[in-house]
Amino acid sequence: MKTKGLNSEQTKRSNRLLVLRLLSMMGGGSRTELTGRVHLAKMTVSNITAELLQSGILYEKETLENAHHSAGRRQMLLSFSDKAPAVIGVWISRDSLTGIVTDPALSVLGRHSLPLKQGETAETLLEKLERLCKRLAEGAQGRTVLGIGVASIGPLDIQNGKLLNPPNFFGIQNLPIGAELEKRLGIPVFLENDTNAGALAEKYFGSCVDCSDFLYVGLTNGVSAGIVLRDTLLHGAHGFAGEIGHAVVNPDGPLCYCGRRGCLETRAAVPYILRDAQQEFGDEEIPDFAALCNLCRMSPMAENWLVERLSSLTRVLLNLSNTLDPEKILIGHEGALIPDRVLARMEEELNAGILAAGHASVKVERSSFDCMAAVYGAAAVVLRKVFDGKLGYEIFFPAS
Repeated sequence: MKTKGLNSEQTKRSNRLLVLRLLSMMGGGSRTELTGRVHLAKMTVSNITAELLQSGILYEKETLENAHHSAGRRQMLLSFSDKAPAVIGVWISRDSLTGIVTDPALSVLGRHSLPLKQGETAETLLEKLERLCKRLAEGAQGRTVLGIGVASIGPLDIQNGKLLNPPNFFGIQNLPIGAELEKRLGIPVFLENDTNAGALAEKYFGSCVDCSDFLYVGLTNGVSAGIVLRDTLLHGAHGFAGEIGHAVVNPDGPLCYCGRRGCLETRAAVPYILRDAQQEFGDEEIPDFAALCNLCRMSPMAENWLVERLSSLTRVLLNLSNTLDPEKILIGHEGALIPDRVLARMEEELNAGILAAGHASVKVERSSFDCMAAVYGAAAVVLRKVFDGKLGYEIFFPAS
């Protein structure tokens, strides 16, 4: 049985995808930088980048630091051209649809959003998604759109592209978003939980590029986590990994919409925090979480209140840290608005309680995408398919 040629082609494909992924993650770079980071032979990197230059996907220009020096070999910077394909990312939250269209380096070419209003139905949601994606595709400026990533509140059936039965979401259930959008738009659609998408954005383009084990915690109308272990996003047996908002922190606590009492969400989800903050600081106007966080920056009393209010979340993250041993925990969605001092105090409390205290520590930081990791992550969902060779390979390497 002849396998030499097959193995050679597999190696060639793997090397191409590795270089393409790094070019995307770096936003371009020199051949020297690429060679140093992918650990491939210099000639291999040169051949792959030459293919991408020939196809028009990349272009090169002289770096500024070398433009003023005539002696020696010029250092050329590789960047994605306007012939490179685009991807669309859409975030479905409880009150809006937010979308971006980007190039392979996640550089935004266009953005748009649509509100969700009282009385939405499955059909109006699909109509708005279709309209949003068409508007974003126009912003691709004639580029081929490889796919659409949809990051959504859950629960979801990711394998079948279905929105199952999210609470407080217009009663919409069992909606096959993936199939419906593909039928309407003729573009591949990939569905992912919004906090998982946030984790992907951080892994490929954010502060966890060089971090193998971390958590992305989305704090908004609910609380959930995207879990990355050994560079792999964890979905679990049924796709529901990371639903930390339903960890019970007080068995005698208030009734949660899931039917249990004292879930973390009843303490740490933004609507509950705002409700109780308004009662606590009745003299202050607190219309949203940003206003509360601004108050905490100005008032030590408000800061102490928020730290105490988030103590249940900190304890759940402590337990996860003892279980999973992450290097870093990123707080995102609306949680990215939390003041630095509050995050620092959460980190201090967490590290005082972990089993490895004194020998290791866990960093607690805000998302590098501020409140928008989910929408960037939606685009990253599509790019992951590209990096894995499951989408658009022939566009990047047409001579294959």
